[in-house]
Amino acid sequence: MRYHLVTLGCAKNTVDSRRLEQALRGGRHLAVTDPADADLLLVNTCGFIDAAKAESVSVIRELDAGRRRDQRLYVVGCMTEIAADDVRAAVPGVDATFGVEQWDAIAAQIGAADERFDIPERTLPAFGQPSAYLKISDGCDRPCTFCIIPAIKGRMHSDDTRRLVAEARMYAAAGARELVLVAQDSTAYGEERGERDGLARLLETLAEAVPEVPWIRLMYAYPGRVTRTLAEAMARLPNVLPYLDIPMQHGSDAVLRRMKRPSLRVARRSLDAIREAMPAVALRTTFIVGYPGESEREFEELLAFVERERFDHIGAFTYSPQRGTPAGDAPDQVAERVKESRYGRLMELAQRVSLERNRAMVGRETDVLVESTEPTRSQSGGPIVVGRTYRDAPEVDGLAFLKGEYPAGALVRARVAGALPYDLLCDPVQARTAATHTG
Repeated sequence: MRYHLVTLGCAKNTVDSRRLEQALRGGRHLAVTDPADADLLLVNTCGFIDAAKAESVSVIRELDAGRRRDQRLYVVGCMTEIAADDVRAAVPGVDATFGVEQWDAIAAQIGAADERFDIPERTLPAFGQPSAYLKISDGCDRPCTFCIIPAIKGRMHSDDTRRLVAEARMYAAAGARELVLVAQDSTAYGEERGERDGLARLLETLAEAVPEVPWIRLMYAYPGRVTRTLAEAMARLPNVLPYLDIPMQHGSDAVLRRMKRPSLRVARRSLDAIREAMPAVALRTTFIVGYPGESEREFEELLAFVERERFDHIGAFTYSPQRGTPAGDAPDQVAERVKESRYGRLMELAQRVSLERNRAMVGRETDVLVESTEPTRSQSGGPIVVGRTYRDAPEVDGLAFLKGEYPAGALVRARVAGALPYDLLCDPVQARTAATHTG
């Protein structure tokens, strides 16, 4: 059977889709890029916020409207875990729905292919870059009042370390130059097994297992859970990047209490620990604006926090009520026009801070991981390739535009020649096959 898979949502969904494809390949089914060539259409949905649900339904409707009568349509993943009835109400023609992590069940329902294909192993992510996502755990035990993830994913559960090492070695053998560790809460790794400092030990194990992978990047650290032990391990390991994503969610203690998130005092302990261990660390965070009851004073406290902490990268969302969460039923919802206004003000500040942080890089040397497979031409006619520095995670942060022609996956020593609000302009110093983490 030939299948066409559409993946929506975050990097963790990308990992889930890869595991689904592994199960399908085990049944000797063949992936195709054109929906018209498929016998089975699959959509791995996102259900985190209303906008994500709307996008999922839109994609499902589009595939349903364009499919032949002999094509099946399966909908899987986060949205169907919590809202399968909504999917079927919106698109009655869906043939089957499956929740999260039901990849073997999907493969079993399809059955083994009658025809055998010569299927090449696809071990790197579908976006074709020299980076691979490694999902170290799933689920979440945190009590955040705005979040539906625990209802979708269940209790936090860590992946087996040996399996993660085997997966990392598979990526390394396939030529991956960067491993991006993702989870709902990466700092809780091993916690349900009674482990202390489980994430630090995992990083040590992975760094030793795949020394040929020059970049290991850590995402989704919980504020207050970045201990000195973890920070010192990151600083000590040569292929663990001085980069950390810590979703703060807000900069007002009053709002954080209503969110049931750690206080600013607790969060600052993590920020201080990571900055002390790695002075060159690049920090990414995310904020929610317009949370129920957010006053103008509380929003101003968020702006002051951003101004003071000087994060390298900031993502922001306007609050979207989620059924089944305490915040979704709160009576003091903020008007949409106020949310949008505050979002604009926050992102204007974030852009200014980002530009200042980028300008501080001008004149410094760093490594650029090349992503583009073909160079483009600059206004002067010279070739330019697109990549990233250690300060930029794939798909969510900025880019580095590097003069010259280099293949995807090359690690090039470069000097930062110019700065844009989110991106860097770089001149090559030399190319090399390995690098320390800071460059």
